[in-house]
Amino acid sequence: MGKKKIQIQHAEIVNRFGIRLRELRRSRGLTQAKLAQEARLTASYVGRLEVGGASPGIDLVQRLADALGTTVHDLLPTEKSPDTEATLKKRAKDLFDDLMKSADRETLLMLVPLLARLGESPTRRK
Repeated sequence: MGKKKIQIQHAEIVNRFGIRLRELRRSRGLTQAKLAQEARLTASYVGRLEVGGASPGIDLVQRLADALGTTVHDLLPTEKSPDTEATLKKRAKDLFDDLMKSADRETLLMLVPLLARLGESPTRRK
């Protein structure tokens, strides 16, 4: 009979690391497979890291930072961000609404292409 796999409970920083890793990977338009290739890992391990199912060693964090073009410090958030997705959406909507109240033609000419590009972003969830 096979052994039962023991579920390891990682520290909260492992989850925050995974969330930050996913954010940075998506912001750079990388797939898990591409990041894995750049950092010399498997795509399944990148997936485990992103969901907090694995705790990377320091050398691996450095390889991931290098592959993402960032720093180890940027990958290791020291505290949980107070900005939930709902909070960020509300803040963005409020800023947009304020901008639209006073937007002139020049502002709109800059804003429309920016919004169009953001809507086409490969990191945007459908």
